[in-house]
Amino acid sequence: MAAGADPSVLTQAAAFLSWNGTLLALFGGQLAAVGLAYYNKYFAAGLALYAARAAILKTASGPHGKFYAFAKHWPPFNVMRAHLQLSFAPLPKALVQSEAKPGAQFIFALSPHGADCAFRILMEAILDEAFPNIHMKIYSLAASILFCLPLVRELSIWTGCVDASRPVAEKVLSKGNSLIILPGGEAEQIMTQRGVEAVYLKDRKGFIRLAMRKNVPVVPGYVFGSNDTFHMSRLFYKVRYTIMKKFGICIPLSAGLLGTFCPLPEKNTICFGEPMSWKPAKAGEPTKEEIDKAHVEYVDALQKLFDKHKASVGKGDRTLKIV
Repeated sequence: MAAGADPSVLTQAAAFLSWNGTLLALFGGQLAAVGLAYYNKYFAAGLALYAARAAILKTASGPHGKFYAFAKHWPPFNVMRAHLQLSFAPLPKALVQSEAKPGAQFIFALSPHGADCAFRILMEAILDEAFPNIHMKIYSLAASILFCLPLVRELSIWTGCVDASRPVAEKVLSKGNSLIILPGGEAEQIMTQRGVEAVYLKDRKGFIRLAMRKNVPVVPGYVFGSNDTFHMSRLFYKVRYTIMKKFGICIPLSAGLLGTFCPLPEKNTICFGEPMSWKPAKAGEPTKEEIDKAHVEYVDALQKLFDKHKASVGKGDRTLKIV
């Protein structure tokens, strides 16, 4: 496929069937499990044990053995990567050199979240292209609710996800691993609008604090195209926003290819900047002022990263809104 060309009709059809089929199987599996539990006490007991185990392991989650072959070769993922033309922009020299050093470790902060963050699960298989030395030691923070759902939990673990809590994040970094973090989280997800480049970042400083506490450099990242893969509705926005704020559960009303769960065929390009490091005056205990200063520098770096790459990915007429 030529660079920048739309995916073929055959690729789009395959993506439509495989992505929607996968999601329907996952959610159908949840409903089937509940139904079986209602009619069969033994299955209900087994499901209860699974849920208890999932709850315990979720809170104690940390670095685990990723199912790399699954992420790399499962047909629906391969089709979706072609559908979204997922790729990395050329990495800056400073990042390439840092990644090649023994013990290299980073916090990759990616924005924006997008409606469904499909790029996150799909990029697991191509991390080796950008980070050949550390790709098996890169984990992604994911919403806690994902680790409570049968099948979804396994899918998340196999593709390198860990629970998005501070203790887990610190545990992962303490073992010499790297993290992919989406600072905007659910708030950024629910505010997604197709054709609008906006990130929810002004009040998101936890990842900066984490980096300063653990003395791990932060790599700013921007995913062009992630906000364009779904048509978004503002219906019941205030109600959904309240649910998101109180319970941490985002309910995006989105429509993709032919109005389904399959993303629109918009090219997703992941761009990374140079590593950024800050050392607090007192090791491991950054002050509010130090965190605020580092955060301002990060936001400025993200803005410059966006401006540097937007024309090359066909978004030259857009401006980045940071809220």
